[in-house]
Amino acid sequence: MAGKQDDDGDDPVAVAHGPRECMPCRGTGKVISTLGDEPSTVACPWCDGDGVRLTGVDAQAKWLDGTAGAPGDR
Repeated sequence: MAGKQDDDGDDPVAVAHGPRECMPCRGTGKVISTLGDEPSTVACPWCDGDGVRLTGVDAQAKWLDGTAGAPGDR
């Protein structure tokens, strides 16, 4: 088939839509929260601490709908 790419990552569409490093935590799985009295390190809500961005996750939605708990409730 013409234009077919092999499975070694040469397909630019597959690379662009594949798993990617989480940008908010820079792949560390941790972010610094300033919610509360003092800054604290917490699991990244965008990747759940795995360092790879999860698709379809709106990390701020829980704050908008009021289901978020106090800092450290994880």
